[in-house]
Amino acid sequence: MAVTYTRAARVIETDLGNELVLLDPETQQMFSLNETGRCIWRALPASGEASLIDVLVSAYNVSREVAEADMRRLLAELLDAGLIEVHGDDAGR
Repeated sequence: MAVTYTRAARVIETDLGNELVLLDPETQQMFSLNETGRCIWRALPASGEASLIDVLVSAYNVSREVAEADMRRLLAELLDAGLIEVHGDDAGR
């Protein structure tokens, strides 16, 4: 089974133009995303990390290595904050 990343259903988002603000109403924590973070957030749900890397490479004309590093860093932060969920092979990360 492939890994799928999805937004947590409870998360509220507000687009402020130069940033996207996410609010977890359960914890009252806010999380601010820059343009790259917004791009990844908007690509969810996504089947696998490769599809998210493809989105970044296409949107920003960066190398796959740079896109992968940015994507992994953001996914880890979003997972730690409980703002996204992982389904499939890596669901236990």
